[in-house]
Amino acid sequence: MAVEKVGKKLGKFKMPLTEFQKQVLRLLASNRSPDSHIAGGTALNASPASARFSLDIDIFHDAQELVESSARLDAETLESQGYSMRWLTVNPYFFRAVITRGDQQLKLEWAVDSAYRFFPVIQDPDMGWRLHNADLATNKALALGGRSETRDLLDIVMVDGSFLPLHAVVWAACGKDPGFTPVFLLEQMARNARIDPLVLRHIAAWHISPTDLKRKWLEIHDRALAQVEAFSRETPGCFYVDARGSLFWPEDPTQTRRHEPFLGGSWPKVIGDEGSQGL
Repeated sequence: MAVEKVGKKLGKFKMPLTEFQKQVLRLLASNRSPDSHIAGGTALNASPASARFSLDIDIFHDAQELVESSARLDAETLESQGYSMRWLTVNPYFFRAVITRGDQQLKLEWAVDSAYRFFPVIQDPDMGWRLHNADLATNKALALGGRSETRDLLDIVMVDGSFLPLHAVVWAACGKDPGFTPVFLLEQMARNARIDPLVLRHIAAWHISPTDLKRKWLEIHDRALAQVEAFSRETPGCFYVDARGSLFWPEDPTQTRRHEPFLGGSWPKVIGDEGSQGL
């Protein structure tokens, strides 16, 4: 069953971002590059099926020396357009600031992140450059495996329902952190899958019952566990791709091409389309 068609182009915004967030993203888009790109919840929730608001903007960099120059350039761009900046954290690896214009505020964070990913960073008409959805999904699984945040759980349930099934995500995520097996990662995610009703009410794009969210999580967790256990003799850490370059979960992984993480990411070769690196 195909679950996602690998693509380099994204549609226009159809997401629960405020107008203020959209304005900031578009203003900073020209400052983004493959080495300085939007990631985290803002990028993940660019899906039309997104279930939540993102409360900050994460800007990731492939090299530590880019963090400060990027933060300073973005601050200069914002201040030239009438935004006020208040720095909360300033160090070589991480910058955090609150920007204000009128009665509206938004938190921005600039950080370094590994360039070891499944797909290249992709251009976006409104964000400039952003992580590919598949990398956003695996990062989110690893985040839930390491911390207990309601937003992570909501994002994982959203990803499973609109983009990639959880078993495909955790199977691939082990390629970014070989310290995990898919079963171990699912165990850690289940341990951290706690819901704060007040937080859920604050971030949800529409009414979501904590009970319904928990029930859905347990459903996709159990399905994912059964699927990865069925592949216990196989080596995790990859997505599976078909001849068209689409991600899918195969019945027989031994007869399917693996797509593994690589420095800078790569596009899977489309069979029968010489010279193409993806659809």
